[in-house]
Amino acid sequence: MENREYYNLDCRYDTRASFYGKAKVEEYEDNIARTLHLLSYGTFVANIVYYKNENRVVYEYFGKYSQTTTRHQKEFFRQNGLSDKEIKELFNKGHLEKEC
Repeated sequence: MENREYYNLDCRYDTRASFYGKAKVEEYEDNIARTLHLLSYGTFVANIVYYKNENRVVYEYFGKYSQTTTRHQKEFFRQNGLSDKEIKELFNKGHLEKEC
């Protein structure tokens, strides 16, 4: 059974007070994983998958769009456990896996 939730990305690390509804997260969970999709201005720009039985997290970055979308992506990844160094690596490779 899948449970979907949509919410605005909060500003916790960014200097802005808000992203004004321009960055949204779609979250859903099934028996295998909890998945987070980041949408910036309605475009799917990043993905995080927490695999339940494998104790690993997969981060995916789908490229550079605009300066503001990059801020959304960085905030999304910081809120989900990546350091600035890991975000830089992810932006270079497009894919990063970590144990959790």
